[in-house]
Formats: sequence, C-alpha cells, structure tokens
Amino acid sequence: MKLLSVTLKHFKPYWRGLLLAFGCSLIGGAFTVIPPILAGKLVDEILPNKMTDMMGWLVAGVFFAFLFKIVFESLQEFIQVQIGLDVITDMQLRAFGRLHKTPMSFFTTTPRGDMLYRLTHDVEAVQNLNNTVIPRFIQQVVSAVAAFIAVFALYWPVAIVMFAVFAIYLYPSFKLGRTMRKMSAVQRDMSADIYHHLQESIESTRLVRTFQTQNREVQTQDKKLTAWKNFSIRAALIGKVNWRLGNLFNIATPGVVMVVGGLAVWNHSISVGTLVACLGFIPTMFFPIRSLAENALVIQQAIPALQRIYEYFDLPVEHEENLPKMGDIRGDIKVDDLWFRYPDKEEYVLKGVSLTMEAGQHIGIVGTSGGGKSTLIQLLLGLYEPEKGRIEIDQQNLFAYNRNSFRQQVGVVSQETFLLNNTLRMNLLYGRKNATQNELERACEAAGLTDFIAALPEGYETIVGERGLKLSGGQRQRVALARAILRHPALLIFDEATSSLDGETEERVQSALESLIPGRTTITIAHRLVTVRDADKILLLDKGVVAEEGTHDELLSLKGQYYQLYMAQYSELEKERAI
Repeated sequence: MKLLSVTLKHFKPYWRGLLLAFGCSLIGGAFTVIPPILAGKLVDEILPNKMTDMMGWLVAGVFFAFLFKIVFESLQEFIQVQIGLDVITDMQLRAFGRLHKTPMSFFTTTPRGDMLYRLTHDVEAVQNLNNTVIPRFIQQVVSAVAAFIAVFALYWPVAIVMFAVFAIYLYPSFKLGRTMRKMSAVQRDMSADIYHHLQESIESTRLVRTFQTQNREVQTQDKKLTAWKNFSIRAALIGKVNWRLGNLFNIATPGVVMVVGGLAVWNHSISVGTLVACLGFIPTMFFPIRSLAENALVIQQAIPALQRIYEYFDLPVEHEENLPKMGDIRGDIKVDDLWFRYPDKEEYVLKGVSLTMEAGQHIGIVGTSGGGKSTLIQLLLGLYEPEKGRIEIDQQNLFAYNRNSFRQQVGVVSQETFLLNNTLRMNLLYGRKNATQNELERACEAAGLTDFIAALPEGYETIVGERGLKLSGGQRQRVALARAILRHPALLIFDEATSSLDGETEERVQSALESLIPGRTTITIAHRLVTVRDADKILLLDKGVVAEEGTHDELLSLKGQYYQLYMAQYSELEKERAI
C-alpha cells in the first residue's frame, strides 16, 4: 500500500490529464458494449423477421462503434503514456537529485554500478510497464466493467458466473504473482551486480591488460551471467504457469456460460440473441485477465524496480535545506580536536587533530600515505562529518550552515583530475558557467594553458575525451587549475596536485600554483616536501595525529620525522645544503 500511495502522489500534479484520459476510457468502454448488443438484435429480430433494410444500419453501427472505440482509447493511451513519462522523469530526477544530496559515506559503501542500474535499467523497467501495459490495462478494465454491467442487465446469472470464474482465478494468480515479485527483486539485484562488474572491468581495462587477467574477468562475468540465467529461467517458468492458468480460465468461461445460458434458453428465460450477446461480451470481460497473464513478468519486474527507485527517495541528506547560507568568507580556519573514521571501519583515521590558520596564510600538510591528509581535507570541505570535534570558518561552525555556500568559495585542485567528455571550454567553465571570455583567457594564462590552447586546431572547442584522456597529465592538471582560478576562491586547496607529474611538468604546474597563493588562504597537501617549503606553517600527520608542526626550517632543526622524510627525498648535495 505504501508503494501505491507514493506512486499516486507522483501522479497528483497531473490530475487534470488523468481525468481527461479516464473520460476517454469511459467513452471507449461505452462503445465496446454496442457490437455484442447489436449481434443479439441480429439473431432475435433482424434475421427472424428478414429485416434486410436494417442490415446496413447494423453494419454501420458496428463499424462506427469500433471506430469511436479506437479513437477514444487511442486518445486515452496517448494522454496516459505522456503523463506516465512525465511521472517517470520526475521520479528519475528526484532520485538523481537525492543522490547528489546524500552524504559521501553512501558512496563509499555503495557500488557505482548499482546506482547507475537503478537510475537507468530500473527506470526503463517502470517505463516499459507504463508504455505497454498500464494504458491498455485501464482500457480493458473499463471495458470489462461496462461489459459486466451490460451482461448483468441482460441476464444476471451469467454475470455472476463470469464474476465467480474471475474471482477463482485471482487467488492462484495472486500467489504466483507474489512469488514472481520476490524472484524479480533478486533478479534485479543480480543484474545490478553484473552491471557493476562490467563497468568496473571496462574502466580498469589498462590494469586488466597490464596484468593479463582478461580470461579471469571473462570467467567472473560468465559465472555471474550463468547464475542470473538459471534464476531467470525459473522466474520465466513461473510466469508461463500464470499465463497458462489465465488462458485456461479464458477458454473454460465460454463453456460454462453456454451451459448456464443454454439452460436459460431451453426454459425460455432468455432469447438466443441474449445468449449470443452474453457470449460476445466474454472476450471483453476477460481482457484484463489475459493482459495480466501475458504481462505478468513485465509487471512483476516493474514492482521491485519501482521499490528500488523509491529507496533513493528516502536516502539521508548531507544537511537540511533550510540551513542558513554562509556569507563571503575571509579564510580564517580553526580545527579543534577532530576525530573521524569511515563507515563500517573500527580504526580512526583522524585522532584529535587540531590546527589554526589565519586568512591569507599558506599551510602545508605532509606525511606518509594513510596518515589522514586527504581525509582532513574532505572534512574541511564538509563532505564528511566528524564523530567528535569542531570546524570553524571565520569563527562560524561549518556544520551549522549550508555547506554548498561554503564550497562555492573554495577552489580545489586534486591529484585525480576529473574532466568531462566535452569541450575544453565546458570543462573550464564547469565551476562558473557565467564567466566572460576575458576572465576565461586570464585564468588560462595564469594556469599556463594559453600556448597549449592556441596550438589546438579547434582551440577551446576541442573535445578532451573520456576523463580527459586526450590530454597529458600535466595538461589535465593545468585545466583543473584554471577551473579553480576562474572561481576567484577565497580558499585554495591543493591535494597532491603535482604528485603524479614528471619533474619538468611539475615545475611548470607548481609555478602556476605559486602565482595564485599570495593573498589567499591556501592549504597544500604534498608528498614532495619542496612543494610546501615556503609555506607559513607545515603540519606533519602520522597515523591520524599531528606529529610535528612548524615552518620548514623549524621542522628540519627538530631532526624528527619531517627531517627524515626530507633526507629521504633529496640527493647528497641537497642533504649537505639542508644541514
């Protein structure tokens, strides 16, 4: 019932169209009852009385009854399909929008393939139900009700017999339907798992070829497909049982009606024409049963698909929409006693981390892999909430405000630069669509992209490829840098932005980065210590704890972990200079 009530709420804005569609269906149903009644008149009146002049009128009546039935039912079907597509689009957008508001912890525990499957294939299953089953089923139900009323008016015992047969069919059909619905839910989960493996395998094709694991990937997919196939066969067999059961009742009903009606004719309770009319109504009355039987698999696949889509409607949100927006920030940041661990993990990634930085300062964060550097940045961006501790921006609690209003004032350049399969211009303007051409060119010049773009035949309209693979690593990083510059951020965050680049490219990108730092609050996470050598303050994170803190020279003089990292990274000549 909850599924039905939620679905009806989505149709509520389109009630006028639904009312019009229902009206068309009623008119079409009214025309449905005319041909069998005319057939009864033919047997009882026209043929016995040899009323040949009425034959033309009778044929015309049947023809126009079918014509108007087709016209009004087609109109109803068109309106309902259009409304259904609008509703499905609303559902997909609602689920997609909710997904973008849910906490980042959801994405760390949910496979991407499952998310994509719900938003595409599950939506498609519901769409198939809307396009092929529901409009015609509603027509058939309305026509069946009209036919039942007509039969009841002609000879009510026959109507009772038809209704009894229909009621007997419903019980086994309901039982089989419930089994099919459960199996369809499992089947869709298996399909989502297959989809996830396909996506993961294709995205990691370089890794697969490098380690020569193509056969292993194919074997894994074969196992998943075989399990899905065997399960689908069982589900299809149950669907066929339901279909055969529907056909059995569809075939048996005329025989029962002939017996009951034949006895009535024998006893002169009804005329032969009335019996013929009643028999003519049987196909119309059993259209819904036949439709349910024929489309049982489509229906039972759509119900769990709808449930899977609705699950995304109830996902938790990162923050309430009514939280106040954060105004323009200066860049003062205070982190106090921050404790954090990822979902389903026992060990803390950050353990009592604290730091303070004033607007315009440049702070470097270094340490070995797994020390919590990138995690700290994700908390500073409000992507995760700490279990304990507080983050303040300009003396304001970050989590008491709409975090999107804060992120709009932050420029981030990370190690893994994500570019869309679109033009260079669209990727550069991704964070600020309304930037002028002059602002765009200045940002590209600051990021060292001007000469590169000028050398491209299509310039800013060049397609960069999937994830920007048509560009080199350094070019992608500079595009990300220009994208960050274009936002005029008050806070800049560089998360190992040059760690994957070669020395020459790193030097060019680093030079572009340093030109942005003066006057802006800047946080730089770096693996290479030379990147943060000129920072106002450097924090060394080790196993989630701030192990050392100070300037580059102060940390070297301590001869601690920072000193050891520095010594490990530089040549003997640089060691001598450092000492």
